[in-house]
Amino acid sequence: MKAAAVAGLLLISVASINAATDRIVCYFGSWATYRIGNGKYDVESINPNLCTHIVYTFVGLDTKGNVKILDSWLDISLGGYSRFIQLKQRNPNVKLMVAIGGWNEGSASYSTMANSDLLRAVFVESAVAFVKRYGFDGFDVDWEYPTLRGGSVDDRVGFVKLLRDLRARFDQEGLLLSIATAATADYLRSAYDVPEINKYVHFVNLMSYDLHAYWDAQTGANAPMYPNSWETGYSSSMLNVDACVKAWLGAGLEPSKLVLGVPVFGHTFKLSSTSDTRIGAPTIGPGDAGPYTLEPGTLSYLEICEKLAADGYTKAFSSVQQVPYAYRGNQWISYDDVNSIAIKVQYAKRMNLGGIMGSVWNGSSNTGNNYNYSEDHHYHYKHGTTHHDHNNATTVNHDNHYVQDHHHCYDCKAESKADKVFCFFDNKATYRMGDGKVTVEDINPNLCTHIVYSSITLTSTGSIKLLDSYADVTNGGFTRFKSVCQRAPAVKCMIGLNSLQSGSSPFSTLMNNTITRQAAVSSIMGFLIQQYQFDGLDFYWQYPVLKGGNPEDRYNFVTFISELSANLHMYGLLLTLSVAPTSDFFMGSYNVPSLVRYVDYFNVMAFNMHHYWAGKTGHQSALYASGKETSLYEAQLNVDAVITGWIAEGAPASKLILGVTPTANIMKLYAANDSSVGARTAGRGDMGQYTTTEGIMSYPELCLERAKAGWETVSDRTQESFYATNKISWATYEEVQTVQLKGAYIITRGLAGMALYDMENDDVKNICGKGFYPLLRGVNTGLGRRIPDGESSGTTTTTKATTTTTTTTTKAPTTTTTKVTTTTTTRAPTTTTTTTRATTTTTTSPPVLPTTCPRNGYVRDPTNCSVYYRCIPNGSFFTSWKYTCLNGLYFNIATSTCDYPNRVAC
Repeated sequence: MKAAAVAGLLLISVASINAATDRIVCYFGSWATYRIGNGKYDVESINPNLCTHIVYTFVGLDTKGNVKILDSWLDISLGGYSRFIQLKQRNPNVKLMVAIGGWNEGSASYSTMANSDLLRAVFVESAVAFVKRYGFDGFDVDWEYPTLRGGSVDDRVGFVKLLRDLRARFDQEGLLLSIATAATADYLRSAYDVPEINKYVHFVNLMSYDLHAYWDAQTGANAPMYPNSWETGYSSSMLNVDACVKAWLGAGLEPSKLVLGVPVFGHTFKLSSTSDTRIGAPTIGPGDAGPYTLEPGTLSYLEICEKLAADGYTKAFSSVQQVPYAYRGNQWISYDDVNSIAIKVQYAKRMNLGGIMGSVWNGSSNTGNNYNYSEDHHYHYKHGTTHHDHNNATTVNHDNHYVQDHHHCYDCKAESKADKVFCFFDNKATYRMGDGKVTVEDINPNLCTHIVYSSITLTSTGSIKLLDSYADVTNGGFTRFKSVCQRAPAVKCMIGLNSLQSGSSPFSTLMNNTITRQAAVSSIMGFLIQQYQFDGLDFYWQYPVLKGGNPEDRYNFVTFISELSANLHMYGLLLTLSVAPTSDFFMGSYNVPSLVRYVDYFNVMAFNMHHYWAGKTGHQSALYASGKETSLYEAQLNVDAVITGWIAEGAPASKLILGVTPTANIMKLYAANDSSVGARTAGRGDMGQYTTTEGIMSYPELCLERAKAGWETVSDRTQESFYATNKISWATYEEVQTVQLKGAYIITRGLAGMALYDMENDDVKNICGKGFYPLLRGVNTGLGRRIPDGESSGTTTTTKATTTTTTTTTKAPTTTTTKVTTTTTTRAPTTTTTTTRATTTTTTSPPVLPTTCPRNGYVRDPTNCSVYYRCIPNGSFFTSWKYTCLNGLYFNIATSTCDYPNRVAC
């Protein structure tokens, strides 16, 4: 049965039972044309008589505010747009639209554009010009999601401004404006100002599906109409279609503008016991992948039909949730069929909704990397980038499956010995005070096989730029580093090159040009060979395509790495990459199968996976998932999922180094009575006395903090992680036991070893009394490496043990500390350093802070003119987002910026 026939069967039930405004909105994922067999779906496969609106996905947004084409080969060279518009010839009444955004686009660039009057105006004109040029009838905005995934708290207002400006221009041109949104009620407070949205859009496509899947660790319906009797909690009670619809209508959306999303795909589970097949039965992961979509945990409707037709499956129907499910052996499928979709259509009619939406043409195709699951349980398409070179033996399709000939193969089964220990050292620690000061001489090279001194970057013209010329050259940092390495001749001493201070733009610019790429390679080679004789380079670009980059970065990065690799390997030098952990970077930033040909090791930075930005507590480097994650994205935020993802994408296990960090992430709890994993948080936690940065502490800083009364340490055996809390702050951190467990995991998975980033944040001076470098020693022990006993941290450290005394006391009132931070790239030597912290006095009357956030979304602290808070305009005010103006500046309420004190009325 062809995908078109399946889609038509489902749409017959929709088309025959019209809702209030008769809309049937169908999303077409253009990349389905690259698939083969029954899974292939092209523009010509669409029956335009079964839909009132068809949306072509996706276009993107460039950094200058313009609409950009994501696949010019398909959309322009192969006439994708023009062939799509020709559907009008078969149905003159159908409305043909184009969608911008999707999961892979993220939120940051949309946030920047929407909150800038200039960029927003540019975008509106670009959108109008794009739609008119190619003949579309309208525009669908799929921003995933305002305020989230790199967005800003201002996005809730910025999104409305964007829709307002688009609607004003679209009305002049007679164009349609729609949006695709998250469905559940929790997003209405953060992302969507529904009454304002209602003013400007023609309709809202509600993504009311992916409400349950294998990450729940129990069977559940993909898109249940109603909740089960046990789903009475705050989160569980909203995970059904009825609750989603009523939340949006209750928030102020006109029923005639709400288009109800229905899924034309199913979720699959692997049962823990074949005798327990009910909804809510325990599961042990995703079900088997289908032959077309190849994605464990999901099947297209076509694949489900073929499975059910082959017999062996028992079909069932939930009378409570009004959806079917089926099972055979340990495989359990939740899906919608013609009957359940008809029930949803009847519901839409009864609620006077504006219609039905489905990704019908691609709902029957859930190829692994074409789209991903968002943080609110709802799916959206991801779009790949294809480099079409007909003379190249490597073919890349939009499903991101790679077909390689024998010239381009690599040995994925190479035997791996998990004995590599990469140690990353940042020279900023040399400027700390007291016991927090860590110098090059404190490095113990016997604890590492590779040491990376992070200290350089590249300009847009390809020249080397030192991040701290005083420390590294004037004060002899490079030379002293080499001297330390000479104490352990087998250790590889490398230089770290990163984009952390500059963002993506310079790297993107230089890699887009053959001349500047060659200049960069020459600069790196000269630095490593002629100037300092290092053993290799670790390259950390955060991240190709993102943070000011361009779509071409993904391809250009491979080209640059291939050129750099050829030069480095000619001289026997190493090339490693520090890379982001989760699989959502594969589609945009990393062409993994191509990169593995040129790179010696990938240092996978599998930490910082949870912090204050999530708005809730979570382990920064959990070994395994908890089974309670509410989305596939959250289910990927653990070491096991990260490593599995890299291997599945084509990286040999023998080239993967698992990255961990001694730096603890500190969050403030929103409520003292909820300090569990997943508890609500209220921004960054307090800073440590040495690192002096809100939201983080080094291992010894947290050790000293936890020695105070009132702290509780919890071992999470499910996720194999520790956290600590005093009911005010919540810390997620590595302990000796957890890095040893990760070592055992590395050996089991056949990885190459482990990397300790920011090694200077380990207990270098034995402040906690557990020995020098306890975490780094734990890394070595976990990997089974033999290291000399009885050694200090380096050559200049004095042992300092700490005795911990725990007493039960009443916590004294806290004071507010003003943080002053200075960032310098070139530092002159000083003879005296003084750190001053001004402390405000706590009075008996509380600070006068508002209960409602002002319309501009900013509140200045009444006791400190340098401190300010950002909040959701006209919402309830609480101090979740706290910021401090640096360098003695005050926050200016009139301009909403940090300003000179003489310009601020304070």
